[in-house]
Amino acid sequence: AQLDELMRAFAVVRAGRGRAACIVGDPGMGKSRLIAELRSRARREVGEPNWIEGRCLSYGKDLAYHLLTDLVRSAIGVSAAARETEIRAALAASTRELPPDGRADAYAYLGHLLGVQLAADELARVSGIEMETVKRYVASFHQLLRMLTVRGPLVLVCEDVHWADRSSVGALGELLSIVDELPVLVVIAARPDRAAPGWELVTVAQAMFGDVLVEIRLAPLTPDESRALVGNLLAIESLPERVREYILGKAEGNPFFVEEVIRMLIDRGAIVRQDDRWVATSTIEGVEIPDTLHGLLLARIDRLPESSKRTLRVASVIGRQFAVRVLRELVP
Repeated sequence: AQLDELMRAFAVVRAGRGRAACIVGDPGMGKSRLIAELRSRARREVGEPNWIEGRCLSYGKDLAYHLLTDLVRSAIGVSAAARETEIRAALAASTRELPPDGRADAYAYLGHLLGVQLAADELARVSGIEMETVKRYVASFHQLLRMLTVRGPLVLVCEDVHWADRSSVGALGELLSIVDELPVLVVIAARPDRAAPGWELVTVAQAMFGDVLVEIRLAPLTPDESRALVGNLLAIESLPERVREYILGKAEGNPFFVEEVIRMLIDRGAIVRQDDRWVATSTIEGVEIPDTLHGLLLARIDRLPESSKRTLRVASVIGRQFAVRVLRELVP
């Protein structure tokens, strides 16, 4: 039903009107999975959609424009680990399709946002930008979005908005006010933290779109839904009912927790593959399940070889998304 709501909004966007959706839920409730299902369903029904995705960092509240920067990188097709030459080339290719009278400004302002080295004439264009930074960035990004929508309807996803910085919130709030005129579906995913700066985006979306805003609040699974999830993930034969209830009690309706418990049990050999089915072994009764997601993930990491742990430590410093070549350069 929740996916159907998003697909109905996407259908409106395909007809030429802008829409917005807010997906709110605690960690592990399935916000990212629902967004992934939206993309998969849209791909099956109409082909690969134009898709721009920006993700906030857990430490990003003090990083000016970091969400907006990630969205621009996604729009021009580069990762956070891209070299400056790659960023400049991608930005030039993307802005080349803009109308001549706005092309140079868009390249200069978006290049300034992305932190690339600008030529003297480009620097002259952005001089004094501090006076109206948000408007310049938004106007340039708006031009880029307008150009992309010529190719077809666009989905713009903002993940982990509870960690957004105030400058990005201001810029995206401005963008929401003009997106109605474009075939764009803006999807905002956040935890229910009303004190976070990013919650303002949810409030702005509610004010801008009113009754046509898609609001999805993900609640913990009921006990019956949790049991169904375990059954759907793995048809586990001979799983003791006591162990099943123990897992469900620990999960407290969190689907991600249920998935991670099952992965941990597989890692420890407590659940094994036999022919075409999964079977619980005699060791499952003795497996201790941590109380929290954090503890569960740490328990899985503890069982990795030292070389894998070292790789994980390096990867965690780089960030949530990066090119494999960057990791390869840092891990001997």
